[in-house]
Amino acid sequence: MRKLFPYCPSVAIRAILIMCCALASVVSGIGAGSDTAEAVNVINEYRTDEPSAKVRVWQSQITHPSRNPKFKEFQAQRLKEWETTEFAPYRLNDPALIAQLREVLMPVLRLYRRQDCFQIVLINHKVPVMMNDSGVLLMVSTGLIERASSDEELLGHVAHEVGHDLFWRRTAQARGLLEIYRTGNSTSLLEQRATQELAKIELECDAVSAITLASMGRNPLIFGHYLEMIERDFPDYLDPNLPPVALRAKVIESVIPANCYV
Repeated sequence: MRKLFPYCPSVAIRAILIMCCALASVVSGIGAGSDTAEAVNVINEYRTDEPSAKVRVWQSQITHPSRNPKFKEFQAQRLKEWETTEFAPYRLNDPALIAQLREVLMPVLRLYRRQDCFQIVLINHKVPVMMNDSGVLLMVSTGLIERASSDEELLGHVAHEVGHDLFWRRTAQARGLLEIYRTGNSTSLLEQRATQELAKIELECDAVSAITLASMGRNPLIFGHYLEMIERDFPDYLDPNLPPVALRAKVIESVIPANCYV
């Protein structure tokens, strides 16, 4: 994969990047035992010898924000809100570079008919980050691109992010329960269930990524290896509330037999 642009150093925004690395959620701690059980459940639920058949189901299920008559207004509002965040000063606004990145990501975006859904927003930061905001903004860091050695690594990330659009209703419900818990109007049991649901969704998005890449004849394991590299090189930026990278890589490895993509 060709390098899209050089990295220019910038000041780290540690608190924000901890929340956002690999689409960090707002959950609070999940035990290792719970994570392992959820990984096994996801593998059993998603494992398939026919990745293209799975993708066809998701193609029929996924929502398409660009079909909303008020899509442009919604996207503009999301961008306006993004511009008030700590990320905004690090935005890299270069249409040519964004077009190159979009070209690399297009096989997955087109597969799910989302080529017109996302406005890509680049931030100039060394920490690998890709984040889907409401199905209309896709934030990508220079660090994520610079450390990728093949298209598969970037395609694996964007397939994971598209996966979040399949599960947005469940995500909204779980986060709503957490908000209720924070106001003191819910029990710790409901909080635990909500956090477990959010952790499972992350693993499910990894399964979606693996199956999507396999359906395209690409090697999904490369994405898992990339996640392990992030864990090795950026341990201080990993969100402890997400499932361990080893389990995420195991899901990616296990949901698709090797003969489906080799």
